[in-house]
Amino acid sequence: MLMDGKQVFDALAREEQPPTAVDVNHAIAAGRAMRRRHRAAVAGITAAGTVAAVVAAWTVGPWPGQRDAGADRVPAAPSATATPRPTYKGFAELKKKYPPKGKIASVPPLVMWLSDGPRKNGLFLCESGPNGSSCSAFPPLAANEFARRQGRLHGKGVWFGISKDVVHGMTAVTKDGKKFPGNLARSVGAGLGVWAVEYPSGADVRKLVFIGAKGEVLQRIPL
Repeated sequence: MLMDGKQVFDALAREEQPPTAVDVNHAIAAGRAMRRRHRAAVAGITAAGTVAAVVAAWTVGPWPGQRDAGADRVPAAPSATATPRPTYKGFAELKKKYPPKGKIASVPPLVMWLSDGPRKNGLFLCESGPNGSSCSAFPPLAANEFARRQGRLHGKGVWFGISKDVVHGMTAVTKDGKKFPGNLARSVGAGLGVWAVEYPSGADVRKLVFIGAKGEVLQRIPL
């Protein structure tokens, strides 16, 4: 006799099943213990994170009454930048025509350099300034000559010239003894330096005084 599916299931349901080997009560107890351990672990992690945050805040923050160390920090000063050499009218053309023999010196209010002249041992003194740029030849300095005035800017109180390297300074002196220190650059080229001195318009300058390393007077040039 053939049985349909429903009859088969009904027959199986009426049969007595063998006892299970699983301890249900033990499984329930184990599950509860596992859930308790999980909750404890989560709580421990949360508490540890909170403590770490508190410790970090206490460590980083200043103590009560203590100033923040950053308040005393002075910002670094900007690095100083070199003042560019002034470029006057005709400077580039003159430098190309009369190449520097040595270095180009900034001797306010002029830019000056030496260049080889057409004659043997002859030199040009080139200057570039507010009145333009020019070069002029000069013969070598004599043995007893420490400096020489080469020219004066038209319409301005500026004298300029050359000097031997033993000269360390120069000053323009007026009739009543007032002094105007000049600017001097040593070792520009060919064992010579260059100088320039500027004084107020109307000042009665009568002489130029050149001194050595110890302040001794080497030469006076009357004007």
